[in-house]
Amino acid sequence: MRTVLFVPGFRENLESRNYRSILNGFEAKGYKVKFVAINWSRNTVSDWVKEFDDMYQKYNPKKTILAGFSYGAIISLVSASKRSPSELWLFSLSARFHEDFPRLKKSTLRIMGKSKRRLEAFNNLRFYDLSKTVDCKTLIFVGEEEAKDDPALLERAKEAHKLIPNNQLILVSGAPHDVSNKKYIVAIEKAI
Repeated sequence: MRTVLFVPGFRENLESRNYRSILNGFEAKGYKVKFVAINWSRNTVSDWVKEFDDMYQKYNPKKTILAGFSYGAIISLVSASKRSPSELWLFSLSARFHEDFPRLKKSTLRIMGKSKRRLEAFNNLRFYDLSKTVDCKTLIFVGEEEAKDDPALLERAKEAHKLIPNNQLILVSGAPHDVSNKKYIVAIEKAI
């Protein structure tokens, strides 16, 4: 039986949205599930990845699926680029890589820039380089509504689809930036 290690979105925990419905869906499909709580406060993406990697080391990668939502998808992707899991599931992969900076809204950059360390850490993430080292089956999900609200997120998903080998891009009709949305959950359950 494979285990899904699930990383939530930025500053989120198990209670932040209906994550239990997603985890229950994974379990109903026969997976063991581990919700990975991240210490978001005063840390950068490098710290979050290290925290996740320390926990991931306890699992056999051949029997492990890395999954994440939004910033959690970034963490899962970076970890998968270093130690290949059996699969990688990216839900609403945030556009926070070096290549994304030119197309991010100024308001987004201002918010990110409140922590210069955090902004620099994201700017040091090179999606192109990371994508070359991901060598597992990858599912890339993006909600149709969130893509309208955040075009950079859709572009990130499309580029991931072009660059990561052995992947499937799934556009979730009518879904916002919320992995616990019923439409999103239905799409996930169909794909896995």
